[in-house]
Amino acid sequence: MILKSLLTLTAAVAALAPIAAGYRVVRDIKAPDGSYDYVSVDPDTGHVYVGREFGIMVLDPVTGRSRTLLARKQVAAVLPIDGSRLMLSTNGGSDTATLFDRYTGAVRADIRTGKGPDGAAYDPVSRQAFVMNGDGGTVTVIDIARAKTEGTIHLDGTPEGAVADGAGHLFVNIEETNEIAVVDINRRAVTKRYALPGCEEPTGIARDAVSGLLIAACRNRVAKLVDEKSGADRGTLSISARADGSVFDPVRRIGFIPGLLGELTIYRLDRSGTATVIRTVSTREGARTAAYDTKRDRVYLPHATVERDAAGKYVRARSGFGVAVVSPAN
Repeated sequence: MILKSLLTLTAAVAALAPIAAGYRVVRDIKAPDGSYDYVSVDPDTGHVYVGREFGIMVLDPVTGRSRTLLARKQVAAVLPIDGSRLMLSTNGGSDTATLFDRYTGAVRADIRTGKGPDGAAYDPVSRQAFVMNGDGGTVTVIDIARAKTEGTIHLDGTPEGAVADGAGHLFVNIEETNEIAVVDINRRAVTKRYALPGCEEPTGIARDAVSGLLIAACRNRVAKLVDEKSGADRGTLSISARADGSVFDPVRRIGFIPGLLGELTIYRLDRSGTATVIRTVSTREGARTAAYDTKRDRVYLPHATVERDAAGKYVRARSGFGVAVVSPAN
């Protein structure tokens, strides 16, 4: 029995070793200066989309060339609509969301949202997109087929990242109350609230359907693992400070959480829901959001030089913009 246990442990460690040793920054692609927010990647083309202060930037990581696909003010989210050519941007400068063709930039509709549209999530079952209105404490519901607003969900708090489970629920991080609001999509109402003990200002959120866990990144160097059905606390991960993203790959069973200080936490989540940090990669200061290309096994992290006030608090990041590429070493 002891020998069998040792062999099992050895095999588990060996399986983790290549992952732990492999990931590093392999390239840093420069692009025009300016503020930035969320990032996404098209798995078919490999092109990377970044929400910028001047619009939606698209980057070809092979050639290193970038361009403004569509001009909008203070773009935050750049959300691909699965099963289509469409993408949804949230535009803080105009309190709108734009539905457009992500290959041509052709606009289908500019849609009014609440105040301060920020993060966004998509539910492929209902074919609805959900826009988190940071200044209004609401969620705007958008029917993708009709390209129109369907309604508003009131949250009683500032929403950050969100993720849908495809079974009628939307999970939303609420920043100032340190909890996850569970939204019934059909009723368009919050039905539960999951406390996040030890978490301050939850931001990015990911979901694993196999273990039934939500992985919420917090700005105080922790990520919380939460049972999506009961809200039970299933564990805590140590991560970098001021994280603003949470990405999980259910095939490789690895997750990525980026932090503003220039560290990318990589963890492994087994099918039972046990998470283990396997590597912390030094990236670039300001790299607080991330997108993962599952086909090419690459993480993309937009970043710029962080400016701070006299007290050392974050002010902005605009100059020296680039996109760091993290992938296993060849």
